[in-house]
Amino acid sequence: TLNNNEIDGPGVERGMVFQQGALFEWLTVAENVNFGLRMKKEDPEVTAKKVDEWLDIVGLKGFGNTPTYQLSGGMQQRVALARCLINDPDLILMDEPLGALDALTREKMQSLVLKIWKETGKTIILITHSVEEALLLGERLYVMAPRPGRIHKEYNLPFAEMGLTQDLREIKKNKEFSSTREEILSMIWNMEEEIMGKDN
Repeated sequence: TLNNNEIDGPGVERGMVFQQGALFEWLTVAENVNFGLRMKKEDPEVTAKKVDEWLDIVGLKGFGNTPTYQLSGGMQQRVALARCLINDPDLILMDEPLGALDALTREKMQSLVLKIWKETGKTIILITHSVEEALLLGERLYVMAPRPGRIHKEYNLPFAEMGLTQDLREIKKNKEFSSTREEILSMIWNMEEEIMGKDN
């Protein structure tokens, strides 16, 4: 449920950002970002202005007429973020959205996700296999146990808030950050060992 309403299919109150951009390659950047608004039959003049605003927010000002297939992986993920956020969803689900990016682009996108989270006040559920990324971006972090999938442990963390004003690389050097990362990695390692032992 979301806001006490049962979820039984896709809805405009929820946005999705996939691991790979899942963009429409035959459309331009602006047409991709505008897709949801066009489906809702909103006024084209109003939506064109919104598209420009969101392209500016995600750092793609001036790329509206560019075919999406000409963009780098990081730029495509920025388009995917803008396409999701322009619809003003209450809840955003990001499924490994930065997993396919190189290290530098991933770091820049992590900062962008934090900025958007702070500026929009949106609830973002981010799924990642990177413990470091989960610590950097999550206020509430859930470590999932496999087979059957369930919440194994919950953490309430200060690092996302810190990341709004501090360099992410400096936060990674924080003693509490390091000890929490090692604790979670050990926890995951032990769960994997237990499962592999059961399988043998």
